[in-house]
Amino acid sequence: MELKNTAQLHGVSQTDSDPKLGDADVALKFRSEVENLSITDEQYRRVLRKIDTRLLPLLVVTGFLQYLDKQAIQYAVLYNLRDDLKLVGNQYSWANSIFYFGWLVWQYPSLLMLQRFPVGKYFASQVFGWGVFSFLIATSTNFAGISALRFLLGCAECIQLAAFAIITNMYYTRREQPLRLLCWYAMNGFATIVGSLFAYGIGHINSSVPLWKFPFLICGAISTAWSICLWFLLPSNPTEAWFLSKEERIIALARVKDNQNGVEAKVFKKEQAIEALKDPKVWLNAIGTGSGNILGGVSAFMALIIRMFGFSTLQTTLLSLPVGVIQLVMLSIFSVLATYIPNSRLSWALLADGISLAGACMLYAIDPSNRWAVLSGFWLMVGFIPCSFILAFGTMSANIGGHTKKITSQAIFFVLYSVGNIIGPQLYTTPPYSQGLRANVVALAICAATNIASMFYLRWENAKRHKYLDAHRDQLDELDFAFHDYSDKKNPFCFNVL
Repeated sequence: MELKNTAQLHGVSQTDSDPKLGDADVALKFRSEVENLSITDEQYRRVLRKIDTRLLPLLVVTGFLQYLDKQAIQYAVLYNLRDDLKLVGNQYSWANSIFYFGWLVWQYPSLLMLQRFPVGKYFASQVFGWGVFSFLIATSTNFAGISALRFLLGCAECIQLAAFAIITNMYYTRREQPLRLLCWYAMNGFATIVGSLFAYGIGHINSSVPLWKFPFLICGAISTAWSICLWFLLPSNPTEAWFLSKEERIIALARVKDNQNGVEAKVFKKEQAIEALKDPKVWLNAIGTGSGNILGGVSAFMALIIRMFGFSTLQTTLLSLPVGVIQLVMLSIFSVLATYIPNSRLSWALLADGISLAGACMLYAIDPSNRWAVLSGFWLMVGFIPCSFILAFGTMSANIGGHTKKITSQAIFFVLYSVGNIIGPQLYTTPPYSQGLRANVVALAICAATNIASMFYLRWENAKRHKYLDAHRDQLDELDFAFHDYSDKKNPFCFNVL
């Protein structure tokens, strides 16, 4: 069959195939420069080096501060937060869960604003908000006060992972992304290490101010100050990057054109949102993430679980440290392997699921009196699950094309992420927390199953695209699809990475 235009080849209408510039990707106006550009290896490396040394540190520092802010409550609970705020029953659990209600409520509106407004400026304003709300938690006097501020903190912090994934996709090729995702996500592990030492140091402060307030005061003040730096330093996309010359901005766009999922588009496209809601790979990833984040209850109760094994408060602060070390080391190893072994991301995610599941079984099955064996299981479970999370999340981000579809997919992803984190703390009522420990085993099994299903589905989609291209390649031009803000379903060149 002979078709009149290449867009029709993959189910795109004539209107869609020739979008107005305002409806397309911001990079489209540079198409002719990108098409005619010849890049030397030295130019390629120079631009990558500039992005790595100017942009990546902004993400790394922000990721570190975000995780420290979010986890401040687990340090505060060691220093009588529950007694001072008169938290009874499961109110501490709800004080943790309500953070993710804020995340849940504000996630999609925040993603829409991230599309509508300059990414750098909007994100900096969110960082300012979470710094202020974290600082104000120190003024809480009861359950209502801390709950309201934790809810607002969740609203402010909900955009961090989604924004980082979008920014990483704007600047880096698919092959480069796993290591860069590692750099900012590994800050969870680094923040756990620093936070443990930080909490240990707070225990030695002599002050009339209750010690539980210090984590919030210090973290909040630092994040608020950092947001001002981000306002001036974080560009919204490569075409506005202050650290690149005009020629280097074109090179930056040329570098990522083969990603086939664009840079940034400001127009909301209803058909892409509907496509995201119908896409099995989006739901598989989201269900796996929601299940895996039931382990968020462990994070909220980490200090209390460790102290349950008979350790003192100061010992407990230090025994959280190995979790961060394991996360840092294993995230580094898995990310390097995923970078240099093509289409291996979900395989490594599955391995991380298996190790984390083994740790969960140890934590549930071994008698708590054998505290070092149980603690080892705890370290394995909490230390390895972030590896699976970031590899699966990075895979989804790399495989979704179309800006509206991307933000809608992330909204689905983070809705289930929030639900998992809301459920998790509610499963920890009283020691020895058997219900929560049992739920971890089931959740990790589901997480592994969805990663296996995703691997089969993504391979099936790729096979369909290869077959289609073999029949129509002479009628198609990759650059016609790279910067027109097509969804991955409408772009025959957008192959899934695994």
